Amino acid sequence: MRVIQLKVAELYGFEGKKPDSKPDADAISALAIKQFSFLPKPLTVLVEGDNVSISFPEESTAAQTEAIRLAKRASQRAGEGNYEKAINIFKRVLELMPSLHLARRDLAMAYVESGDVENAVNHLIEVLRLNPQDGWSWVVLANLYIREKRDKETGEKFIRKALEISPDDAWALNSLATLTYERGETDEALGIYDKAIAANPDFANSYYGKAVVFNKAGQTEKAVDALERLFSRAKTQDVRSKPLFEGARRLFAKLQDDLAGRNESEMFKLVQGYKIEMEKLSGYSIRIQEVEFKGTEGAIMQMAWKHRRDHHLLKVRAKYPAPLVCHLESHELTHLKLESEARKIGKNKFFATTPNSCENAFRAIGGAMRKLEKTGFPSREITKIKQIMVEGLGNFLYNCPLDMVIERRLRDTFKLLQPAQFLSVSLMAQEAWQTNNNPEVRSMTPRRILNATLALNGAYCLFLDDLFQGASVFALPYRDSETFTMSQRLFKHWQERSQNLRASDEYGLVDEFADMLGLGDWYEWLPDPGHHETTAEPLKEGTTNQSLLRAKHPAAVMYLFDALKRFDKMTPDEIQQLTLEIGLIGRSGFDYASPEEKYKLKALPERKFSGLQLMCLMFAGFKRIAPEHDLQMDLEAPFLVALDMFNQGKSGQ
Repeated sequence: MRVIQLKVAELYGFEGKKPDSKPDADAISALAIKQFSFLPKPLTVLVEGDNVSISFPEESTAAQTEAIRLAKRASQRAGEGNYEKAINIFKRVLELMPSLHLARRDLAMAYVESGDVENAVNHLIEVLRLNPQDGWSWVVLANLYIREKRDKETGEKFIRKALEISPDDAWALNSLATLTYERGETDEALGIYDKAIAANPDFANSYYGKAVVFNKAGQTEKAVDALERLFSRAKTQDVRSKPLFEGARRLFAKLQDDLAGRNESEMFKLVQGYKIEMEKLSGYSIRIQEVEFKGTEGAIMQMAWKHRRDHHLLKVRAKYPAPLVCHLESHELTHLKLESEARKIGKNKFFATTPNSCENAFRAIGGAMRKLEKTGFPSREITKIKQIMVEGLGNFLYNCPLDMVIERRLRDTFKLLQPAQFLSVSLMAQEAWQTNNNPEVRSMTPRRILNATLALNGAYCLFLDDLFQGASVFALPYRDSETFTMSQRLFKHWQERSQNLRASDEYGLVDEFADMLGLGDWYEWLPDPGHHETTAEPLKEGTTNQSLLRAKHPAAVMYLFDALKRFDKMTPDEIQQLTLEIGLIGRSGFDYASPEEKYKLKALPERKFSGLQLMCLMFAGFKRIAPEHDLQMDLEAPFLVALDMFNQGKSGQ
């Protein structure tokens, strides 16, 4: 037999009334049998003064064993958010073992989560009849009375009952703090929240409660501090704590926006000072230009030594929010800092795609491109798509580990920029996922490129989530991808290597990422010559900048191929007229660093051309009209590749 001991007052307390001055034993026994009717029969009640004993037969060993096994399964289902399944299993548990009060309490919690308040209250009362010292049930019951029954007075009584049982119960303290704040006693409420945190530093609710109080009081920095402590210290228990963390992240983003707007002028001054510092470090002035990017780029730094200018040119997305521009500019200035530091020790180099590396990449995705061609895509369009995708992945492969280095430096160095940094990378992460999750983009992208892109994006998002210590969950959409294991490997490698990086070591990270992804032959490193001549005016990107022109070889192959196909439909006179017209334009140099199509031709008035396109047209034209003429352009290698492609196409017709 098992026995429950309690006071007469406790029996009547659950009925919501006080006992008669002298209730007789029969009335007490009848009330006890009624209240404990869920226990195994028969029930025996013994009344001795103010004490009541309820005896009942113990469940069989087999029933207890099965009940405990099923209770574990039900708890798992509840932790996953499958409350309907959990409730059904808990009911079976209590059929087998009605006295298992922990299972009854968990059943009550499942009812709470599913919105069935009455069943939740009834089962919590039954739990407390079995064990009046169950402080947790008092807290849950209190919150139901406060939130659902709008009875704060009764709710507070239950909370204080829980604190009598366990003065350091974090849940009870948190609930009391919230009630205290709602009465307008802000300072006292904050003190109680602190007691709850001291009692359980992993408890998320009290950090969030403090953040809400500080936010409503206009103390933004203190609210942010409370949330940062939440993300760094508190633990997500299961799916039931998900709404709280989601609310905390929404509040954090709002606070970052508030701080970024408030600190806009100070951030601007900081970035200007950083710009002056980088001008001194690099030895060149920096010009900033707002541009309408065709893609999703936020900003691009064109280094003076790569573009044969007497200045660096920082291009920033036009019409962008000012705080986010501060982050983009500081990011690109740190790119400049990395290259300047590498140059000072003679270890800087340029990442480039070359005809050889492009051929390796094209060969790797050849099968996917042939499948795309069979769907009816024009060959010319496929060539462009292939070129864009290979160059895009190459740029991402180069920038991903470098951006990790840069964002870590910014986070550690410029506290004032942290809110703008969070908002800026949040927007970029959202844009990246929208692109990566686009069904049309996925269907057209070769699996090799798509998997590498997803793996790099996943790794970068893991980095950001770590950088913001849980204030973001950017990696969440990538977790179901088959590439996420690779993302985790890349991020783990970054964590291990990033501890002691020296100048130029970031280039080694690029190679290591490439090796892990099987992309080691998709690019080449070109030497930084270390010096170049500059003039007072920016130099046109002419044919003397051979290292830059070599970096443009992959695009040149496509332009030369297009030129050969165009010339195949023209007469020799038309080719000569076109070639000489381009030659006249080129006397002052071509700006072939820019992809902008800004040149017009009388011979081809229907469109505009970029500087590199004109150079390729002229090179291919002279190969037709004056093959003996040396144009002093480093385009021979891409021309031979283009010519081979053209001849293969002709033979296959």
